[in-house]
Amino acid sequence: MNAQALVQTEFQETFEAQLLSLGKNVAKNLFRIEDIGDYIPGSVMVQDLGAMKNTYMNKYGCDYLRHSSEELQKMGVEYFDRFFPIEEISILKPELIKFVMQGDENKVYSFFQRVRADANSDYKWYFTTSKLYPADVPGNPLKLVHIAVPADMCNLVGKKFTDLIEDDAFMRKNYHHFNLLSVREKEIIHLIVEGKSSFEIANQLFLSIHTINNHRKNILRKLEINCLSQLIKFAYAFNIV
Repeated sequence: MNAQALVQTEFQETFEAQLLSLGKNVAKNLFRIEDIGDYIPGSVMVQDLGAMKNTYMNKYGCDYLRHSSEELQKMGVEYFDRFFPIEEISILKPELIKFVMQGDENKVYSFFQRVRADANSDYKWYFTTSKLYPADVPGNPLKLVHIAVPADMCNLVGKKFTDLIEDDAFMRKNYHHFNLLSVREKEIIHLIVEGKSSFEIANQLFLSIHTINNHRKNILRKLEINCLSQLIKFAYAFNIV
């Protein structure tokens, strides 16, 4: 991997970890994404997955696209045709649908895309990160939030996110470890933190003791930790509880 690819990978993991941590605070009802949208120097858009429409665009996004949030909401599917290359949307759409169908609030989906304000403007590159958020009212459909940052403003946005979230350093340092875990391993971590023994976990998951013990060894190896207290800290930081 060349130096440029390494820098891009490091930035992507850092940005995704920051958004994941920001999502934790939204889930705790410490604030809503709409409350801090104008603080982020990039476009912030919220989609209602039940009504399948945009419900919010921050001031930065509205100013760049030269439309009010209400006007953008009324565009429907025309929104995508007007501001994004059709050939890129056709590639990104199935990937986003797949991401949404997983329904995992502990994951983020990131991609580079081009955006332009109108047919007479040049396309500009953005790095976009998407995440599922809980609805304002329990029981309502999840929301999908997109944060699109101009490629030349990534460092500034990282600083802004750092001011907004807690445990940022720990999450940035360990996000690549989090990505190594399988769904089953996260499930087992959750049960370990609940205080269940290997025998109880094996019975609950209909697996053998040998299999559970192998999972536990793999978890410790992937996370590069060696004690329960470290595992508990990791589980709470990444919301595996």
